[in-house]
Amino acid sequence: MGVKRSRSEAQAVGDDSMHPSRKRARDERSHKTKPRKAVDLENNTAIKKRARAIERLLAHDPDKLPAHKKRELERELAAHKRRIADAQYKKIRSKMISKYHMVRFFERKKAIRIAKQLEKKLAQATNDDEIAKLREDLHKAQVDIDYAIYYPFMEPYISLYAKPAEGEEAKAAQYLHTERPPMWALIEKTREEGKKALERLQNRRPAEDAEDEGAQDDGKKNSKKSKAKKKEEEEEDGGSFFE
Repeated sequence: MGVKRSRSEAQAVGDDSMHPSRKRARDERSHKTKPRKAVDLENNTAIKKRARAIERLLAHDPDKLPAHKKRELERELAAHKRRIADAQYKKIRSKMISKYHMVRFFERKKAIRIAKQLEKKLAQATNDDEIAKLREDLHKAQVDIDYAIYYPFMEPYISLYAKPAEGEEAKAAQYLHTERPPMWALIEKTREEGKKALERLQNRRPAEDAEDEGAQDDGKKNSKKSKAKKKEEEEEDGGSFFE
């Protein structure tokens, strides 16, 4: 009875008798890695999960990663972070628009009505001093219209027109000659640059460096956030990095 060959010996004999092209094809198949499932870019949870996975991989042992792979992952991570920030911006923007929609709507209608009244008076005026005063008031009313329209969506809206006292009749002069919020002056200046400039102001984002102010006093808050983030990762992470 013959001696049974070990597995390594049998494989060596098989390799020697195998045609080179077949052997090369077998080796190529053995080195192929399972392709990673593409990230659903419409799913913010999937994007966050992928971003965290990349961060963990880069932080674990970056020296073992090939340089080209590291650059590729860093670019992907930056793109995912932009997507996450954009999704958060859109969510907050929608909430702020909904919150201040009615007050902006009514103040815009009121400013338009005041502007029409002033235009009518201006067309009938003959006195130079009266004309100058009406033009000044008309300018304020026109800025008020743009204020209600182009006030930045991402900032709490400050009302222009205070309610008149009980029993007191509301008049255009009462609304036009009250103190204006600081944003009013900025909108007055911006409207000189045209509609595009006003739209940029309307859609401007809060300053990125505002988050860094008072960072030393936020230790406790950051600690709570890190714990919440860790819990969120445990709930969301159901697979490996290359799934």
